[in-house]
Amino acid sequence: MRITRHRYTVKPGYVAQNRQNLDEFITALTAASVPGLSYRVFLEEDGQTFLHLVTAQDDPSAVITSLPSFMKFQSELLASDPVVRPDQVGMSLVAASGDSHE
Repeated sequence: MRITRHRYTVKPGYVAQNRQNLDEFITALTAASVPGLSYRVFLEEDGQTFLHLVTAQDDPSAVITSLPSFMKFQSELLASDPVVRPDQVGMSLVAASGDSHE
């Protein structure tokens, strides 16, 4: 299983646009129906920091990056001059409790 965490902070005036772009991307990704893929986006308490948690059986990057809605999301995010630029960290599951699909 591949687990990746992406995190970045946007300016307050860009939060609503980022959420709209994410909604469009997640809708398209859901429609693509990639087996074994879970893509979740969280907004941290500061209201500006987004955390994406991606779990997949196989590398989903080819599917994700081919979606026009992802390309729009990514290009507009970078053009917005984020407070903290996106980073990516691969992770390994060590322990879990409960249903991870809740």
